Amino acid sequence: MAREVTARADGYTMPLPDEIAIPVLNRAADFLGQPTDDVLRLQAQCDAINDREPTDHHTGPGTSEVYKKELRGEALKAFIFSRNPQTGEPWHDRLEIITNERGELIYPAQRFRQLLLAVRNAAAITIQAGTGMRISEICGLPAGMDDQSGLPRCVRVVPSFTGLNEIFLIRTVISKMEDTPREVDWLAGMRPKGASDLPLPVRAIIILDQLLARYRQMLRSDRLLVQFTNLRGLPVRSASVAQIRSMSLLKGMRDFVEEWVDFTSLPNQSEHPAEDNDLVPYKNTNGRCIRSHQFRKFYANFALSVDPRLLPAVQMHFHHISQAMTEGHYWGTNLLQIEPLSTTQRQHTALLLYELATGKTLVSGRMGDQLQASIEELRTKIGVRGGGEGWRNAISLVFEYDIRLWFAPHGKCLPLVPQAMRCHQLAGTSSWLNKEPNYETREPGVCAGCPSFVIDSKHRTFWEDRFLANMTAFRAAVRAGNGDTFRVIGDRAAQARALLVAIGADIGALEARVDMEAVDGRE
Repeated sequence: MAREVTARADGYTMPLPDEIAIPVLNRAADFLGQPTDDVLRLQAQCDAINDREPTDHHTGPGTSEVYKKELRGEALKAFIFSRNPQTGEPWHDRLEIITNERGELIYPAQRFRQLLLAVRNAAAITIQAGTGMRISEICGLPAGMDDQSGLPRCVRVVPSFTGLNEIFLIRTVISKMEDTPREVDWLAGMRPKGASDLPLPVRAIIILDQLLARYRQMLRSDRLLVQFTNLRGLPVRSASVAQIRSMSLLKGMRDFVEEWVDFTSLPNQSEHPAEDNDLVPYKNTNGRCIRSHQFRKFYANFALSVDPRLLPAVQMHFHHISQAMTEGHYWGTNLLQIEPLSTTQRQHTALLLYELATGKTLVSGRMGDQLQASIEELRTKIGVRGGGEGWRNAISLVFEYDIRLWFAPHGKCLPLVPQAMRCHQLAGTSSWLNKEPNYETREPGVCAGCPSFVIDSKHRTFWEDRFLANMTAFRAAVRAGNGDTFRVIGDRAAQARALLVAIGADIGALEARVDMEAVDGRE
């Protein structure tokens, strides 16, 4: 009964499909750039007006605030937004009185409020999707900047195990399922020692600290986030500001997705569906069906398996998250953050078995060959028709036998026979108790010959790049008469070629690219 209940609780809330997750996070990350700069500039102008002393002509009862309101309105109408470097046009129209789709008049102050909240909501999406925090923990983030480090007071930097990198940790307050609130750390990213780049979630916190400073001061709050309780425009008194609640923040995140992310051109079904037409609910609701817990699994999904289609900054962030998990010895040290990773790990395992049973994917590698040979048994347990019932069967199978994949850009590890794992044999750590790879010795050449190794189409890009790089270098060496010296490079190319053939890659097109490189090299 426990396994049945756990499988239903953990297995049925899927991460956001790639087709939804990628445009959402890309748009949120993009919004924290040029749009945020404009919103902060315009807010600074409004703050300067609010801080003005009344003149001799505007000292009567109430007239000072009326006068300031007029000045704010003029500043909003006169503001010109920055030009989008791709289109050459301002990314947003001038703030004029407009009529929305429901026939309501939207005044400049109301629209500016919407833009300011869009920045807040984009930052919240970036923090949750980039750290795996619960939404209640985001609401509990403390405000303030550290003058010495230049970082938020809730962020600290610690050296990695090797000392070559710096790991960013965010401290917040957790209250869910706790008798008394307590502080916990969340991994936010990593950078080489001495570099100045900041992880996306840390940038988002810095933006929120500046964006909402005036409103926190009104409320006399030391929490990073606040919500507005007035109906229109920006608050000018403390009664219009309140401590933010989880449901209010979730609504704001959905508002951002609905207005700024377009799903209309998407197909009805994702590339790796767990059920038919899985993208339709997101398209029909403009993303308002998204739940905050999906952003936690979104974090886990990309930390485990970085998608090459992400924007470079986003891809870099999740790659560093994944590295920091292992190099910082972070696996198993923060159960709050490991929980969505563990759940998504099982879901990826179930998805692989599900797609094998329904004929939607091909696999390679020594473990992949074993799975392919057991396809009929899988179909018996899961079913060949797929859909919701097939997915439920796959989830139950994974939980019943505690089958779990481990991820890397070059492939997956399914250690059904732990003693045979090559990475542990090389490190001298072989044991039947091993449940995950040895990260210090795991690398593509070692994994490719391991009985636990599986690859599918998700790893095609890695092996295509490996084939092209090694085959081009090997052929150049052969032409120069150094073929024997570069024999290991040739073996790597042959290994990559064999794996690509097994998962249905277009080898002819790849070899044509190698030939083209050879022609260019001779010229």
